[in-house]
Amino acid sequence: ARVALACTLSRGGGSPVWAETIDVGESGMAVRAARPLRPDEVVDFDLTDSDHAHVTGRARVMRHSSPRVYALRFDALREPMKERLHGLVTRGASLD
Repeated sequence: ARVALACTLSRGGGSPVWAETIDVGESGMAVRAARPLRPDEVVDFDLTDSDHAHVTGRARVMRHSSPRVYALRFDALREPMKERLHGLVTRGASLD
């Protein structure tokens, strides 16, 4: 679903990378990041919607499609995060 959510990406060290989602699905997301990411890099993410609900987990950078836009695949997203993500995707799709 095309939905803009605040997203914080954390690496093993250093400062968090601020990002915003462009598209979010059950298996991954596309984000516009404030700083560069490396292909195959693993990051922890924290998505926040307008109701301040959080979805957290880990994702792998799959590709860099245009300036500062990256495709990420979720790695082993746990319950209840899957349910929260499904709610975000469903709400986002209903807004289109």
